[in-house]
Amino acid sequence: MAAQKQKTNILVIDDERLIRLTLNAKLKLIGYTATCVASIPEAVALLNDGGYRRYKAIITDIMMGEMDGFVFRDIVRGMDESIPIFFMTALDPEEGSGFLKRIMEDSYSFYLPKSINPNMLLTRVQSIVDSRRVEELVREKDEEVQESLTLSARLQRKMLPLRAVTTGTDFYTYWWKPKNIVSGDLLEIMPLPAGGTLYVLGDIQGHGISASLTMMAVQSFLKQLRGGNELADATPATVANLMHHFFTNNLGTFSYMTALICIHRAEERIVDWISCGAPDLYLVDPLNPVSEDINPEKRGGLPIGLMSDTVYTQKDVVRTRLSPSALCVAFSDGVFDVYKDEDCHEQMPESLHFELLKELVSEARLNDSVTLAPYKFQLACEAYGYPFFADDVTELIFGARLRKPGILSRSVRMNSSDIDGEAQEIERWCTGQGWDPETITQVEVVFEEKMMNLYDHGFDVRDRAGELACFRLRKNEGHVELTVWDWGTPEPSMLVADGNAELELELRNRDFSSRGRGRLMVRKICEGIGRNRYGALNETIYRIAVGEKAENMTGNSK
Repeated sequence: MAAQKQKTNILVIDDERLIRLTLNAKLKLIGYTATCVASIPEAVALLNDGGYRRYKAIITDIMMGEMDGFVFRDIVRGMDESIPIFFMTALDPEEGSGFLKRIMEDSYSFYLPKSINPNMLLTRVQSIVDSRRVEELVREKDEEVQESLTLSARLQRKMLPLRAVTTGTDFYTYWWKPKNIVSGDLLEIMPLPAGGTLYVLGDIQGHGISASLTMMAVQSFLKQLRGGNELADATPATVANLMHHFFTNNLGTFSYMTALICIHRAEERIVDWISCGAPDLYLVDPLNPVSEDINPEKRGGLPIGLMSDTVYTQKDVVRTRLSPSALCVAFSDGVFDVYKDEDCHEQMPESLHFELLKELVSEARLNDSVTLAPYKFQLACEAYGYPFFADDVTELIFGARLRKPGILSRSVRMNSSDIDGEAQEIERWCTGQGWDPETITQVEVVFEEKMMNLYDHGFDVRDRAGELACFRLRKNEGHVELTVWDWGTPEPSMLVADGNAELELELRNRDFSSRGRGRLMVRKICEGIGRNRYGALNETIYRIAVGEKAENMTGNSK
């Protein structure tokens, strides 16, 4: 203990040499080291450039030369908000100078009369310094916990599927939001050997690190199934049994999870699904707005891991036939835990939840912008006065591609080769639509510049590598409209409208960076560029006039 205290250094400031010598001797009695100076400028010189970190407390007189102790305290607080400062003075607090009140204005400032008994002085200083040491230890542990949570959150995000994917037959999009830093919700999506796509949405019982670790364990198990034969003839019931077996054999009985397991076969227009204690699958069809109960027999099973002898059978599985325009919506029960305020007053009515969900998904399906739908849900809740989600939230939307004449919708990975390949696909598609060569060239330029700018600036190589963006291309009232949805960093220009001068300067600097000339060229080609942000999702809409020339495009791009 004495060795630890020997490292504790106290800065002493007093213009009387005798007091400095006395305090130095007294502090050594309790194992502290004192650094003694005669003036505040000397003390400031020692504290500058990070020197304040060497000291655990400061003892200073109030009245010393041109600068008093309170001005000095302001300087110190600019460096360290909580280092204890002891004001040692011969002034009488009864004389109305008001110094005692000024000392007490700061939570980490303390009064020591110069006439104080030496033993009492030592006890006072030691108790405060030891208290600060405890606070520092707590703060360090809290920082360690926060670092662990941040790492866990990063790992969780890496284990989740790509955020939105469009294939030749089907697509999906989802919104995943932890209540705090980490989540107990899991989502796994994988193609099946016999055809179709498996969707598993789970909600681990509990919160915090334990739930997130369990989530990652189950997610890892599901990913391992890709390389085996277990999914060769998979049904929702067989997948549920595999997960249940893993849970009961590896995670014991301290936890369980609800799950919704779906197998979607887009070409056959069917989805087989089983609810293991989770909310049922919800169907939205904008061309058939009449809602129907797709599980009238109330099929389903117990949560996974709840009872060790549970066996899921085909009798627990629901088969739902889908119209071409139907969309399947799955969600964790955190979607319903939305309130007026953070104290959980007045929960959002379930009927309003489904009304908003149906309206948003139907509109998105008709506009071919389903990627947006789950992200708009949060904003819609806020608009209706329910902004606080009290639990982890996952909302998944999937269905068959609804091919519309004159509209190209795709997803593209954020790497240069895939972006280049997609640009070539766009050229072929536009040519097949009979568009004029000039318009096609302009579309290609805008597309490649946007995607490469995202690749260069929006996606960190370590954390974001391999992610994707989605786009929609169509002609609309005399112009071509290219809409891009991405999960990169927010564009500074989105916030410039709010009058942020620093962001405006950043944007101007970017204009002259490696891809700056391309950005200027895009603005010249487009008759309008619109930007929106929906939580973590960016939306950029480029409007390109049909037949207008992009003058000197080749020269500008060099």
